[in-house]
Amino acid sequence: MITFNTQEMQTARNIISAGLVKAAESLSFFMNETITLNEVDQDDQFSVHAIEIEKKNQSNIHLMITKVIGELNGVCCLIFSEEEADQLRNTALPPEVLNSPEMMAEMSDGIMLEVDNIISASVITQFSNMLKVKIYGGVPALRKVDSVELENYLQNEINNELYLISFKTKFKSSHVSFAPEFIWLFDNTFVESIKKFSATAE
Repeated sequence: MITFNTQEMQTARNIISAGLVKAAESLSFFMNETITLNEVDQDDQFSVHAIEIEKKNQSNIHLMITKVIGELNGVCCLIFSEEEADQLRNTALPPEVLNSPEMMAEMSDGIMLEVDNIISASVITQFSNMLKVKIYGGVPALRKVDSVELENYLQNEINNELYLISFKTKFKSSHVSFAPEFIWLFDNTFVESIKKFSATAE
């Protein structure tokens, strides 16, 4: 399996970080309040043995998956605890929805998928622009899993020869603070494109 040197890893980090900043800007518009992104904590993880998910031993974890489609292949995963998901819903949804069990049942997953779409699309667009490749995000999917199912999913993707980088993000406003884990899985086509871009940026 191909690996990054220090500069190439920093290049990948910079692209993802820039995408997450754009995501905060888009979330601000979507939620009608200023959302800022705290400094991103990044883990370089190219080994299945290095996976450590903060939400271990939790149930009803919200795992949102967006496939990268086009000239490069990968998967964006956004991971919320149940508490984080509830907090985001309570901020993003209007009172008439929050006070209606029927409307909540209909819209609670949809609002999470929309947030995932905003964040994933921002990062995918940043990769597309910087690497000059045609890629886009597929329709996002939401799975509610426990910690074992989450780790099994990530293990399976890495077994399919996908690399993994994880970011611990924190989005904040005056009314809400949520810290989803953002996991970027990508294959050799991504690695080669990042290496090529990093070399030209020297």
